[in-house]
Amino acid sequence: MAEEPRVAGSEGGGGRPWAAPTAVFCVAFAVRLAVAIEAWNRIPFLKSPVIDGAEYGIRARQVMSGEFWPARLEIHPPLYGWALGAVYALFGEGGFAPFLLQALAGAGTAVLLWRFTRALAGPAAGLAAGMLAAFAWPAVFQEAHLSAAGPALFLGAAVLNLAEWATRGRPLRALAPGLAVGLAGLAHGLMLAFGLLLLLPLLDRNRRGCLAAAAGVAAALIPVLAVCAHNASLEDGAYALQANVGLNVWIGNREGASGYPDIPPGPAYDGAVDAAARAGALTAAEQDRWFRTRVLRRIADSPGSWLALCARKALATWGEAEIDSTMDAGFFHETLATDALAWVRWGWLAGLALPGAVLLWRARAPLRPYWLAAAVAAGVPLLLLVTSNRYRVPLLLALIPAAAVAAEAAWRERRRLAAPRAAALVALALGGAALSYANPVAIPESKVFKREFLLGSARAQQGDQSAAERHFRAARAADPADPVPVLQLARLYFVAGRPDAAAGMVREALAILPSWPDALTLAAQVLPEAEWEAAFARAEAADPGDARVWFEHGKLRLLAGRPAVDPLRRAAELQPRRRSYRVRLGDALAAAGRPGEAAVEFQTILEADPEHAEALYGLATVSLMTGDRRAARAYALRAVEAGHPAGGELLEKIGPP
Repeated sequence: MAEEPRVAGSEGGGGRPWAAPTAVFCVAFAVRLAVAIEAWNRIPFLKSPVIDGAEYGIRARQVMSGEFWPARLEIHPPLYGWALGAVYALFGEGGFAPFLLQALAGAGTAVLLWRFTRALAGPAAGLAAGMLAAFAWPAVFQEAHLSAAGPALFLGAAVLNLAEWATRGRPLRALAPGLAVGLAGLAHGLMLAFGLLLLLPLLDRNRRGCLAAAAGVAAALIPVLAVCAHNASLEDGAYALQANVGLNVWIGNREGASGYPDIPPGPAYDGAVDAAARAGALTAAEQDRWFRTRVLRRIADSPGSWLALCARKALATWGEAEIDSTMDAGFFHETLATDALAWVRWGWLAGLALPGAVLLWRARAPLRPYWLAAAVAAGVPLLLLVTSNRYRVPLLLALIPAAAVAAEAAWRERRRLAAPRAAALVALALGGAALSYANPVAIPESKVFKREFLLGSARAQQGDQSAAERHFRAARAADPADPVPVLQLARLYFVAGRPDAAAGMVREALAILPSWPDALTLAAQVLPEAEWEAAFARAEAADPGDARVWFEHGKLRLLAGRPAVDPLRRAAELQPRRRSYRVRLGDALAAAGRPGEAAVEFQTILEADPEHAEALYGLATVSLMTGDRRAARAYALRAVEAGHPAGGELLEKIGPP
């Protein structure tokens, strides 16, 4: 090009200011609604969610029942569960309403990106951004199933617009973008860091700028700190937004990591968590630190291999391969007729965004600091976390405006695109598009998740036992060394009243993995006592340091009315800080007629947690056993106050003072 690249100004826009945003909204909503309707009719994971969708559904049902604050530290921030609970309360559980509302929110995201890009680079670029967002494949498909990524993207786009609006008035206007940042963080943990960076451009070198930035950060932190304070009050909680952050970072960056979420649910995932527990990291905060420390040590020891891993993650993102490995239960493996509607792909956007970034940098566009903050913040997950589409969605807030600027400039200068410099920019865009569709880093499906297994889980939830059995058997045939579908078949047969078939599957699962606590627990329900006792003995001999196996053995013995002190004492010795192990040991000692020893175990728990409901209930029980009704009543009252569900019944048994 002969002239300096420029970005269009904000002048112009015609006499119908509502026309462009209305068109963007209608197109974006139509695309999302069409995809959501077809997906709803064809994909079982929407009506019967698994993995993360199932977790959100559980939390939503708890909200419906009045449990606004979770009773344990959740693996997701709370906002999406709250919102989904409200939707279920209003429209009923299991319907299409969440997907309709997410389609509306997705259309709103497109309008917000239109508005921001219009202020950034003019009406033509704004319209281009709105249309790119309308057809953006990563957003469309996240918004078509139960995922917090779509609502978080809407809140991130709102932050961009509110931060720009806050610069044109009193400093306290910054409270609005700050609150949006806090809510975005409650929807998706990564959005908190992303949003806080978006508030930095408010920090001008004057009193007004400092006040605005302080107001924005304070508003962002208020809802976040409220959630963190609640989580810190939980028994195994921590001052954090969610659990499993450290574990997820470790999965994506550990030694030998592929760059994909290649530790599926089941023994592999449980074993990773158990490794932290054996090292003494029991609470969410301790495990988070333990996994993060391991990641930092791995990066320091092998920086070259870690950088190569980051490059693989980037290629996977631009090549769409990470969609095949997302934890969204294989949603993206379905070929929908409406796939073609969402034709704006990651690599396509990245190829356009590179020249767009050059144009924005050279033109010194008025809102460039906000776009730069978005680009920096959205790029962090690309390096650190598990490669999965929902972690990448914030990138759209940086890519779409830059890509729109490049598209508008290409259209404006279309007669000069044959010039060498312009041709290089065009080649970048075309290369990105080719990378998207070529999918150069695709990996085998079985490397990441067992699609047939997940289909079986969804069909089992729907009550289609024959289809569930067919899918579980297909998963078992595909990988005979995986005990997970075998155990699911056992559970399916057990529920269906086929004890012999269930027993056969349990034996097969234990033959593959003798020390799997889940299989051992089911074994106690479907196998003869001598056989499941022998199975536990083999597991304990194979790995004497696995506290989970000793605990499950003792717990099952206790339920069966058999001596349970020895295995539970061994579990408590291996994990002396696990209060649940000590509670069951106290119960076993009480059942064995040793109330004094049981009281010692319960008192040990109360020394660390004076309001531990089960320990208080246990002390009330053993006090009653020894005839001390006064102490029994005092402990039972405290157990009721601490929320023990059987405390009231025990009070009635103790009788009046």
